[in-house]
Amino acid sequence: MLIDNESQFPTTWNTSQQLLEELGPLLSETATILTPASTGWDQTRSSSPRIKPQFIASVEVATEKDVQETVKYANRRNLHFLTVSGGHGWASTLTKFNGGIRINMRKLNTAETRPDGKIATVGGGMMQHEITKSLYAQGKKLAVTGLCGCVSVIGPLLGGGHSVAQGSYGFAADNLVSARVVLANSSVVVASATENADLFWALRGAGQNFGIVTSFDIKVHDASENWVMTVVTFTQDKLEAFFETWNELESEHKHTGMLVLSGLFFRNPELDPGHPAINLQILSPASNPLTPVYASAFLSLSPIFHTTVDNIEYSNLYEALGTHAESIMCRKDNNLSGFPTSFSSWDPAAMRAGFEIFSELTSDAKFAYSAYILESYGRDGVEAVPEGENAVALLERKLHILASPLLWWEGGDEEVRRVAVGYGERIREATRANNHAYLNYAVGGEALVDVYGGEERLERLRGLKRAWDPDNKFRFYVGIS
Repeated sequence: MLIDNESQFPTTWNTSQQLLEELGPLLSETATILTPASTGWDQTRSSSPRIKPQFIASVEVATEKDVQETVKYANRRNLHFLTVSGGHGWASTLTKFNGGIRINMRKLNTAETRPDGKIATVGGGMMQHEITKSLYAQGKKLAVTGLCGCVSVIGPLLGGGHSVAQGSYGFAADNLVSARVVLANSSVVVASATENADLFWALRGAGQNFGIVTSFDIKVHDASENWVMTVVTFTQDKLEAFFETWNELESEHKHTGMLVLSGLFFRNPELDPGHPAINLQILSPASNPLTPVYASAFLSLSPIFHTTVDNIEYSNLYEALGTHAESIMCRKDNNLSGFPTSFSSWDPAAMRAGFEIFSELTSDAKFAYSAYILESYGRDGVEAVPEGENAVALLERKLHILASPLLWWEGGDEEVRRVAVGYGERIREATRANNHAYLNYAVGGEALVDVYGGEERLERLRGLKRAWDPDNKFRFYVGIS
């Protein structure tokens, strides 16, 4: 039951215990509240300890009404609130959150395909590995999701959402049909092409600024075909030839369907004691005729290791890629920071410069488990979306290659963090050909026009922000205001 009697609340707010006593009775039976005194409090931190939003309590919501009651309570108590699903945001702006309520969406983690098999309704707390397994079990379907299983579905979607499936179906944001959104005033609205269309436009590409998505409808697609993956590993002396080959393939073959190249620089002393190695996964549906073409081209460079895995069910994609929920990519005990760049093609000389800086950093044992990701996704589905259809930055559709050092380190030493950030910025400066930064990879210091896509688009977003969130409650993830 909604409580509107202001007198039920004392005029001053003192402790987490008071929050338990006041907000607890307003929540559903399966919702819980964690405070610093709770056994599970340590699990409320994000995946990267350097990102330190200061929570006084974590509300583990179980229904949409729980979200409404929590927002309403926070407003009455003049407390900030921050919504968390996967907890993998690395933007430094999150650290500006101080002394408020964490709204944990993880219990809203269902996905149900409609009888027509074209749309699924998904909870706002579902992880990518969960939806992949769930939809595959519901008639071998897929949703457009990213490469890391432990990240939420809705988080990347709100910022665009690159995917192994984007070559055929566009970004995750392009597949959103409608969303139920709790606004900053605790009311609920539906956003779609026919209801609150301006909010719907903004949600798809800048959604973190506008509300809390409790559930959403997305397009789903056939996933009955098995996939194949070829893996090749090179020593650093092949770096220039590696990127030249990559460029030649993408110049010759612009229509690649759902063919994904996922590479990285990484340290393995058994392969090369003095330098990082280069690894590449070539992944696609088995029937894609370009898969053997790409594999053959990279195999001609004489890798030190190669293998091919076939008959991969789509439900097992994260396991095949090594990015499942229990993988090293999903560890929570290390700091993590990225420094993204986007390209239309590789500059081998610039990548050599970035590699050498990364090699210098990772020669220090404190940073030896860092990686440098190199990602190229299909273009057809992304480029087929009309310009201005949603708020995804236009350059994000034109620059299909993403690269970023992922710097991992342990502990809270500020000097170690300073060193990591310094090297990350050096790598970015050495390699980038433009100032654009993918919103979901943004580290927090980028100019907003470079993240959201120019002054005109940013002003449109700010106008919508004034309409839908006039008090700027949703401002902690690379906020537009």
